[in-house]
Amino acid sequence: MTGTGCTADSADSDDSANPTEKPHPKPAKNTPAYDGQKLGDRVERALATRIDDTGTDPALVESGLERVGDGIHTRPKLPRGAPYKLSVACAGKGRITLTIRTAKPSRHTVSCDAVPAVQRITGSRNNLEIDTEGAPGATGMVGWRVSKVAD
Repeated sequence: MTGTGCTADSADSDDSANPTEKPHPKPAKNTPAYDGQKLGDRVERALATRIDDTGTDPALVESGLERVGDGIHTRPKLPRGAPYKLSVACAGKGRITLTIRTAKPSRHTVSCDAVPAVQRITGSRNNLEIDTEGAPGATGMVGWRVSKVAD
């Protein structure tokens, strides 16, 4: 009777194994780090900021992810007059205030429900400011994406 099984030799034949490389531990469930990672993943999916298999996204200009308590504070340098799309999403609890300072400043309230708020913006070399601030009690992750608008 012949049988098969795992042996030390079969493990050594796997060229992809790297004994010196240690796996990155995942945060334990029900911890703030785990919740932050999970909420950050929701924001990234909502904004489509993950790069595909080709490693490129020609429309993406800038993106980022922050804790709601830290907020977004970015000053993108975009060619003057060029059209862009700004998308901001928050996942967690509560609401954030999104402030966009351009020639025509605007403020918006965004719920932390992982649904992106989208606004068309015009490039301005020095005067574009994008900021968020969490409302009292708001928690979670907030992200942004600035994309080129197709001609």
